Amino acid sequence: MGKLIIIFLVSLITSWGTVAAVRKLAIHLGIGSLPSPRKIHREFKPLLGGLGFTAGIVLTAILGSGLHLFPQSIWQSYLHFWIGLGIILITGLLDDIKSLSSYMKFAGQALAAAVLIWGGCRIQSFVGPFGGIFPLGIFAVPFTFLWILLVINATNLIDGLDGLAGGLGFIITAGFVLVAWHTGNLYVVILGLGLMGGILGFLRYNYHPASIFMGDTGSLQLGYILAFFSIEAIRLSGSHQVYFLISLVLLSIPLADSIVAFIRRLGAGKSPFQADKQHIHHRLLKLGLSHLETVWMIYLFAILYMLLAVAMAYYPGLMGLFLFIIALVTTLFLIWRLGYVETRFSYLHTIFQKEMVEQMRRRAPFHFNRVWHRVLILLSDLVMINLALYVTYWFKFHSGIIAVTEVRPLSDYFSTPVFLLLTLGWVLLFWLNNLYQMPWDVSRYDKVLRVSKVITFGILLLGIFTFDAQHPLSRNQFYSLLGYWVFMVFFVNAGRLLIIEIEKRFRLFEYAPKNTLLIGCNEISEQILQDIRVNPHLIFDVKGVVTREGNEEKCGDLPVLGSYSDLPALIHQHKIEEVIVALPEELSEDFIRIVGLCEPQQVIIKVPPGHHDILATRDASLVGHAYLRVFPENMLLWQWLVKRLMDIVLASIMIVLTLPLWLFTAIYVSLKFRKSILVRVPVVGRNGIPFQMYLFRITKQDYDYRKNPIYLGITLEYPLKDPILNFLYRYRLYKLPQLLNVLLGDMSLVGPRPEPPEWYTEYGDALRLVHRRVFVRPGFTGLAQVKYRYELSLRVLQHRIRYDIFYIDHLSLRVDIRILLRSLLMIFQRPGSERNWAEKDQGQFRK
Repeated sequence: MGKLIIIFLVSLITSWGTVAAVRKLAIHLGIGSLPSPRKIHREFKPLLGGLGFTAGIVLTAILGSGLHLFPQSIWQSYLHFWIGLGIILITGLLDDIKSLSSYMKFAGQALAAAVLIWGGCRIQSFVGPFGGIFPLGIFAVPFTFLWILLVINATNLIDGLDGLAGGLGFIITAGFVLVAWHTGNLYVVILGLGLMGGILGFLRYNYHPASIFMGDTGSLQLGYILAFFSIEAIRLSGSHQVYFLISLVLLSIPLADSIVAFIRRLGAGKSPFQADKQHIHHRLLKLGLSHLETVWMIYLFAILYMLLAVAMAYYPGLMGLFLFIIALVTTLFLIWRLGYVETRFSYLHTIFQKEMVEQMRRRAPFHFNRVWHRVLILLSDLVMINLALYVTYWFKFHSGIIAVTEVRPLSDYFSTPVFLLLTLGWVLLFWLNNLYQMPWDVSRYDKVLRVSKVITFGILLLGIFTFDAQHPLSRNQFYSLLGYWVFMVFFVNAGRLLIIEIEKRFRLFEYAPKNTLLIGCNEISEQILQDIRVNPHLIFDVKGVVTREGNEEKCGDLPVLGSYSDLPALIHQHKIEEVIVALPEELSEDFIRIVGLCEPQQVIIKVPPGHHDILATRDASLVGHAYLRVFPENMLLWQWLVKRLMDIVLASIMIVLTLPLWLFTAIYVSLKFRKSILVRVPVVGRNGIPFQMYLFRITKQDYDYRKNPIYLGITLEYPLKDPILNFLYRYRLYKLPQLLNVLLGDMSLVGPRPEPPEWYTEYGDALRLVHRRVFVRPGFTGLAQVKYRYELSLRVLQHRIRYDIFYIDHLSLRVDIRILLRSLLMIFQRPGSERNWAEKDQGQFRK
């Protein structure tokens, strides 16, 4: 181990000195990168920093041979790797100095890949998580060739910010080193340590703000070495069988970035090799992250992938497959979150005012402090969960409190996937219960209470999973679970409270001052400002005041930044996290307008107690804070998953039970109208994404919102002349095809009624907070649908929208079930009773 540390340090020092010398030479010779529209930097930057990698890895190999860490014959075994490295190095140098054409650059990459494969570095077979072998046969060489080129170019494309490609390469290489150590490939371990030292020496000059770039000399070389590691580090000894899933996970970020870029450019009708500013790091910058925050965000994801990949190597089988699925889901989420699903907001221009469309298109600012807080809480949980497991082991086998017949070795818990399963299980349970999203204004008491409740539930689940039917009342198991529960509650809460105390004391991360806007200039705002300045636990950093007109220069000693209409721009300009509305109750219309402007920016909107409480939470956890949130998140993540699962299961059951009706209707409608049995109605779904809603055809004419509004549940001419079609309409059976939309994920069983773009165009300007309807999936049925089915007057529509907003504000599984039961009862009501009941309910609502 001491020799390996020496190798790493020698590589680091060598690279450090090499990069310093190369930087001076590149500046003297004018070899560098000039600013351009697709580049981030705004001044000349020297290139050739990648030569530090070369110096580090070459010296490492020589030093390793001199220290007798591997036999001299290994140079012959890996001769082709060094030849390929020389080719790729020359290609990068020529491109940095002379700017090669894309064809010449590709030729150099292809030649280096061919030489590497010729030397025996190829993927002949895939090894599955369970040890299964999947031979490639005649496709082995072409697949390996394309894989090497993909990794080289993916690494080249990710090199867009100071320190990004270097730091990413360092993390990925660390993962390959750990995997190679496990597989016993010492040569890859030594070369990997040499590359890590070379990258670290280079980052001394490349970390933001960079004074030198690695250039293609570095990025092509780094990609080539990572491609070599991705095969050699994970192949079974003495064979060409490769546990390929590990490399996919380790290289997830550069691979996802290049593959998405390739598909995105082809979809836009552009060359897949044409450069643009839509890579992952560009998207993160557009979310409001700074240069360093963007780099560190990618580092954090890379570390996650590295940990998953290493765990896959150490724990193959079912656990390895499970870890790969986690990595895959994480990648898909990252792609979605960065907005690569381009259909989003495509209908907004047709349904909302231009001002509202611009707000919803503008992505909410991203606050990196929250990320660091969650990372610290996660790290604390990882440590404390395993500490609780260790103390439980001691309590059970060595404390003498529990009588056991045999003492199990500690390795049974920590050398097998037991600890990994427990750790992942607890983290998943915490995540599903939003324990990583508790904000600063939730009291520590409530945080401890919520964590303890979730741990108690988890222990009950563990008791069910470990239940022994032969000894159902085992005192041994009871005491073990009781001890585990006590230690989990104590250690997990202690770790979290320690993190919170440190953050509060030094005002870090989640407890750093929150950039805040104050709405209104009056006695209420003056009282709020005095409250903030007197109470240090209120960490609002008020940047300024916003008033209705924005004409005033100052409000007290704070500047007036603008009017209500300026709110979206001000939120992005000042990276606002919270907005406090200080308006009296009589200005409720102003309040609703402010909420409509701020909420799409995903800022937290708060009011002092007693002001606009109808839209604010009554959560007792905020008693110590004294400011109430507007439109809080009421559903936990696991509840959203259950809601979606309930949609799929119930929709499937309903389709199966009504299948004879589907067949009969299909035959009858096709014979009667000689047209398609389904009508496709264009409606607006969640986040403004359009979709085609399916309905049975009950009229001959095609859909037209003005001429044929019957398909949206609005009475046209009742009863219909045809008795069969009248039956379908009376009992709302013509809506059954909407169950297909539920299965496809376009709709939910319960939600706001789906409306076409024309409906939003006609009523959107007059109805307040109508944009909230597109924050959730439209529903097969819903609260407003069972209350107001037919009325179209503007006053009744306003009440309907209030019901929709009330439903969204009070989302819960219990409410969904009640609405579903109510909808079933309404099917069997008399045709006229619905209208009478709705009118009666409207009168009660007005009262």
